[in-house]
Amino acid sequence: MGIGYISDILEAVERGIDLFDCVLPTRNARNGTLFTSEGKIVIKNVKYALDQKPLDEECSCYTCQNFSRAYLRHLYERQEISSAILNTIHNLHFYLDIFRKIRQAIQSNRYNSFKQSIIKQKEEE
Repeated sequence: MGIGYISDILEAVERGIDLFDCVLPTRNARNGTLFTSEGKIVIKNVKYALDQKPLDEECSCYTCQNFSRAYLRHLYERQEISSAILNTIHNLHFYLDIFRKIRQAIQSNRYNSFKQSIIKQKEEE
């Protein structure tokens, strides 16, 4: 179906769509673009070469709990297959977390405020 950006997903959910199929999180992961609570990170950028912080400090995925941005960049630059695997683990976890939050917002009847908070966060990036 090709809907993969968070803002597009939020619009689709609002219109009643509840089935999504997109390669965006995995393709971007393989190409070094990672989604975080603070926006996109392009791990191949040199500014991450010495960055010892986790990819996303708010994330509980295996990648964020065990590897620094510098190490993820190192793996990407060396074209290690583990780069694609660790990046994919993170991006899929990030998306699953967004969908969990969407379900919770719908169940608690606060979807509109949740959607607006996400959109506002994206505008500030």
